Amino acid sequence: MLKWLGCALVLMGIIMASTVEAAVYPLPANGDNVIGSDRVATAKVTDTISTFAERYDAGYYAILDANPNVSPLRLYNGIRLFVPGQFILPDAPREGIVINLAELRLYYYPPGSNTVVTYPIGIGRIGNGWQTPTGQVPITEKIQDPVWRVPPSVIADMARRGKTIPETIPPGPENPLGAYMMRMGQTSFLIHGTNRPDTVGRRTSAGCIHLYPEDIEALYNAIPLGTPVTVVNQPLKVGVLNGQLYLEAHSPLLEQRAEYAGQYDTIARNTVQNALANQTANVDWTKVQLLTQIQTGVPAVIGTATGPLLVTAANATTNSKTFADIMAAAELAAAAAAANPTNSAAVAANSGTGTAVAKTSGTVAATTTKPETVAAAAANTTTAGG
Repeated sequence: MLKWLGCALVLMGIIMASTVEAAVYPLPANGDNVIGSDRVATAKVTDTISTFAERYDAGYYAILDANPNVSPLRLYNGIRLFVPGQFILPDAPREGIVINLAELRLYYYPPGSNTVVTYPIGIGRIGNGWQTPTGQVPITEKIQDPVWRVPPSVIADMARRGKTIPETIPPGPENPLGAYMMRMGQTSFLIHGTNRPDTVGRRTSAGCIHLYPEDIEALYNAIPLGTPVTVVNQPLKVGVLNGQLYLEAHSPLLEQRAEYAGQYDTIARNTVQNALANQTANVDWTKVQLLTQIQTGVPAVIGTATGPLLVTAANATTNSKTFADIMAAAELAAAAAAANPTNSAAVAANSGTGTAVAKTSGTVAATTTKPETVAAAAANTTTAGG
């Protein structure tokens, strides 16, 4: 009841657009960092949360969190749902791709355009080392119509659940990678499509980022090789728009909830104060506390500010697994394999990665000086997760 009442209070008075907006937004002027606008929309008789979310390019949990009084199991014809469409830009460099794991959302800053494009995403689930790592890496490879060689960790997980899966899945409707994939750094983590749109906005993958089919096609065609990808984990975001101060509070990822338990309000206060630095501001701390309780992920006005915020990323939570750690471990494993070739097969068998094999016409590989990567590119194969 508290969550329902709190959500109603927070959303009351927000101006909501009557039409679906495009995913491209002009960047705010004067250092502001809030984009877009929210809306309400009517569900169809055949709708589920997933089909409704996909129609409005929103994520599954984004719709559920913003509508806490709605059952995820049933939507009745004519129900009006709140569709989040306003976002505070993540506290990260405005270049390339920025992914906020806690928000289950990706932002792309096309170079020289002064705009930002945003899409809902699915991310890695907890367990089996499948959490999506944080950090910054470039896009090193692009493949259209990839063939998925299933990672041993996925095969083992399916076996534990009494299911079997082929070792190789060709392009087509059964391929979880969808029609497009892009590699993040020299790792097995990808940005790709999906054959299950209902998983976008959830934690269902083996660590990769996945988008709706239409979204990944647009992103794939826009992204050049070398584009930086910054992955952050920011359950709290603070923003300013036209002198109004905003807070966006999401549920922390499961593995961070113990860290936030009982002190989310304190963490939020510190985050707001750090962002404001020493500027004069008028903050409604009662509303800040309410937002940390209801965790709708919807930006709400919490006061006024006299200037732009200090960009400090003080509210970021770093996952225990980072891209830097993964690549360092891979280099150590490669060095060990080179020193002791007889163990290289065992190392590969236990790596938990799979292989995406691309049609030659659909493969674009980044230039690299690493011998093992050159060999892989020559063989037209690349390491991939799922």
